[in-house]
Amino acid sequence: MPDGPFEYVANLHVHTTFSDGSGNMTEVIAAAQKAGLDLLMINDHDTLTAKDQGCEGYHGRVLVLVGVELSGRHNHYLAYGLKRCPEHDWQRPQEFIDQVKAAGGVGFLAHPFEKGSPLSEGGRAFTWVDWTVQGFTGLCLWNYTSAWKTKARDPLSALFHYFMRSRTMIGPDRETIDKWDELTRTRRVPVIGGSDAHAFPIKLFGFFTIRIFPYEYLFRGINTHLLLPRALTGDLDVDRRLVLTALAEGSCFVANDHHHQSRGFDFWLENEGRRRCGQGAEVRVEKGNHLVWRLPARALARVIKDGRVVLEITSDSGRVEPNGPGVYRLEVFWPTRYFGRRPWIFSNPIYLRDLE
Repeated sequence: MPDGPFEYVANLHVHTTFSDGSGNMTEVIAAAQKAGLDLLMINDHDTLTAKDQGCEGYHGRVLVLVGVELSGRHNHYLAYGLKRCPEHDWQRPQEFIDQVKAAGGVGFLAHPFEKGSPLSEGGRAFTWVDWTVQGFTGLCLWNYTSAWKTKARDPLSALFHYFMRSRTMIGPDRETIDKWDELTRTRRVPVIGGSDAHAFPIKLFGFFTIRIFPYEYLFRGINTHLLLPRALTGDLDVDRRLVLTALAEGSCFVANDHHHQSRGFDFWLENEGRRRCGQGAEVRVEKGNHLVWRLPARALARVIKDGRVVLEITSDSGRVEPNGPGVYRLEVFWPTRYFGRRPWIFSNPIYLRDLE
């Protein structure tokens, strides 16, 4: 087995009292520490106040980085690596995408095909509506809060899917997966996952209050596992750049760690037994290439090429020769009692091209 990259578990897309979250930075960081995260990335709406107040840096073993969610009625954008919040108008997303890129930041379209729930914000869904845009880094593939809202159609279904959430949580919506596969035909498009954590208190039936969802609970759920070429150093500037580079290159995977801890998952391309590249890489087709993966536990894995399943196998590892150029990625499903296989891990692609 080849030496792999250094893995760090990150929870992305987190809101605090600096916008519309219910927890202050101290509470949110404490929840990240209890959940065992390596990295916490804050995305309050339209503000970098947490950064301005010096919250970036190491808090115990947890590295906290501050981004922003540029928001409006539609076209929400998760941006990282900025020193100031861009002026923006949700109706002109190309302008703020260009601003983020010009500032050296990376940006991801947030919950692009969100469905919304009649029980939340009047049923509004904060979708991405302008698909003429260019230059964005990638997409948020899997958003925990958005996925739960899709199931919460009335108070009874909300209660059922709240208390059974670890078993009934759906995977990324089909529209986002299809759009991702479409976009990767022409360029590298990394994906991330996030919790969209607010820890909202919600009253049901006029008297029963539940918190949707506590920070610590969400921090154990849909995470983005970064795969870095070297270990974090403890130096904020150096480590920030390592993290942002991994996000920009797609050197990461998305997993619902509520099913089973996904640390240790890897998906790579090797040639003659030697590791050639990992997730997010774009390389030339060569004789002797093999796609290889390992899982933390035995589960069903599907190899996807250009949006279509080309292999399905239940095991804790696998190896297959790619069938020509294409965009190859892996989807893994965890077996549950009574609810069947549930989406567990989504790799970023390996891009095999006929490069000159």
